[in-house]
Amino acid sequence: MELFTFDNMGPFGVNCYAVVSKKKNAVLIDAPCNADGIISMMNENGFSLKKVLLTHGHCDHIGAAAELREKTGCEIYIHRNDAEKLTNQNSNLTTYFHLPPVDEVTDPVILSHGDTVTLDELTFKVMLTAGHTSGSVCYIIDDIIFSGDTLFRLSVGRTDMRDGSFPTLKASLEALAELDEKPDYVVFPGHGDPTRLSYEKENNAFMQENGGYDHML
Repeated sequence: MELFTFDNMGPFGVNCYAVVSKKKNAVLIDAPCNADGIISMMNENGFSLKKVLLTHGHCDHIGAAAELREKTGCEIYIHRNDAEKLTNQNSNLTTYFHLPPVDEVTDPVILSHGDTVTLDELTFKVMLTAGHTSGSVCYIIDDIIFSGDTLFRLSVGRTDMRDGSFPTLKASLEALAELDEKPDYVVFPGHGDPTRLSYEKENNAFMQENGGYDHML
């Protein structure tokens, strides 16, 4: 398995990640923007994009999904609770942020909590971690967690927008904290720097029993 990072993409500074199998087939975690740049990187390295796994349906994470599918034939995956955001400019927040409409994805592959997504030797476990949105998920493979906007280094995703819920997010963080401590998971978030789950459990106020507050920016 190889891992490549596209960091600080677009006006919202989104990270997305390419996970590549031994056969040079790639899974992309989130698709914020610049489909041509992502495809160019794949082509330069001999990778074939097969699947895009969306951590949630906000516009800054899905902006390139439709174009990537059109140009590569890749499959787009999203949790069932966020699927309608792929065609709804209000709930995916393009209207909220006064942005141009996101190209729609009308027939994604629908995921549920506990599902697995497999490509060659790569297997991703789907963990529903609602709170930032009702369909926010983490994708777990080996000792890696792709956390989207659920968990950041020393912070979390905001919960004051449509279908956000701070109590629900706290429950999701508690579920992450209960994951087996071996291995010590490396967390690759949707924004900001990578971290480790053990570090967040010890230092992130939002992972403490009575810590955190609502309306995160």
